[in-house]
Amino acid sequence: MAVLDSAPQPDASQPISTAEPQGEAPLVRRVTCPHCWQAFRPEEILWVAEHEDLAGDRLLPEEPLRFLPTRFNLDSLAIDPRGMVCHTMACPQCHLTIPRVLLENEVTFFSLIGSVGSGKSNFLAAMTWQLRQQLARHFRIIFSDGDKESNWVLNHYEETLFLPDDPDRLTLLEKTRTQGDLYRSVRLHGQQTQLPKPFLFAIHPAADHPYAAQRRRAGTILCMYDNAGEHYGVGQDSSLTPVTRHLGHAKVLMYLFDPTQDPRFRERCKAISSDPQITESLQTVRQETVLGEAAIRLRKHRGLSAYQRYDRPLLVLVAKSDIWGSLLDVDTTTDPITLPPEGHGQMAAVDVPRIQQVSRKLRELLLQIAPEIVTVAEDFCNDVTYIPVSALGHSPQRHPEQAGLLIRPRDIRPRWVTAPILYAFARWQAGLIPAVQAASVPTKA
Repeated sequence: MAVLDSAPQPDASQPISTAEPQGEAPLVRRVTCPHCWQAFRPEEILWVAEHEDLAGDRLLPEEPLRFLPTRFNLDSLAIDPRGMVCHTMACPQCHLTIPRVLLENEVTFFSLIGSVGSGKSNFLAAMTWQLRQQLARHFRIIFSDGDKESNWVLNHYEETLFLPDDPDRLTLLEKTRTQGDLYRSVRLHGQQTQLPKPFLFAIHPAADHPYAAQRRRAGTILCMYDNAGEHYGVGQDSSLTPVTRHLGHAKVLMYLFDPTQDPRFRERCKAISSDPQITESLQTVRQETVLGEAAIRLRKHRGLSAYQRYDRPLLVLVAKSDIWGSLLDVDTTTDPITLPPEGHGQMAAVDVPRIQQVSRKLRELLLQIAPEIVTVAEDFCNDVTYIPVSALGHSPQRHPEQAGLLIRPRDIRPRWVTAPILYAFARWQAGLIPAVQAASVPTKA
């Protein structure tokens, strides 16, 4: 099994210099706000006043004034109209705060689509928790919060599932609501508008990565969102609630399909699983309509005809593979990462051929059980990959005194949750993560 170069290769269209420039870090040419997706030049960014007299912004009346500065101190920090040094920046359109790192690195948007109750929050929490560890351990890459304030909800998800005080106490993540902590309300264009809060992560080479000397040029900011499933319903996209319009800015689209919401999958799995999501009568959802609605919105906002396929890749993530994975004759328990021989000093590599071969087998399974998922996905995008994932890796259970299906944190064993991001970076974000050149799909023992 050969690996495509022990060190990753940079994007030939954007060569990386041998060392970072000295002095002040250069800024990106254009900044994209992760709240309202407005693009602007770095010199147009607003600053947030520090003086207590400068309270009451015109778009955010309960917050300090946003202003375009004319004075700076020797550290290039803006000085507000009352002479106070400022440390926080904001978008010139929506006035919501933006971390400085967005001025120094490009943003890579990943959009996650899914129906109500499909497990998007569990998946995001498991994915980011595993990425923090796998990228450092296997790929010498730092995966850190780009903005603690924006990420606190997702950090709470991670702590609930993976760092509980009592790992044997049953728990669950609350359903994502259509309003609340994951959204901000701001007055735009004369009307009160609801915008989603982004999850921002800085990705850059660690000290022992081949590109350590170019950590800024080789890095990026990963931006994701946790929309409520209701927001993908018909008629839920408007100028007052444009909370899913990040779809048009995404480099990669991810669609989470939950087989336990499909009666045909539940019937196929009754012979192989006693999971309550299979054996009990739970909700049934027409999930292809969610993906179809996302396609309609994206075509509308990008000016595409109803017959045009989108030119960005789509990853169809088939959730809860711990339940149905034995329907495939391949291993979906071990992550698609190839480790180097001990003592060789090389990095691991993403097993792209294995992911692609599993994708073909999973596509065949979907065509047998839920063919409309494949039809809608491939009518939407030119490049579609099917990936099995499991955020929890074990069955939830009921508690006699609590409603709903609960999770025992000690039993959580995520499967393939990092595969979508690793695969995307290995294929479409050259420069950080190497890929396996040739591989075979391991069969089940």
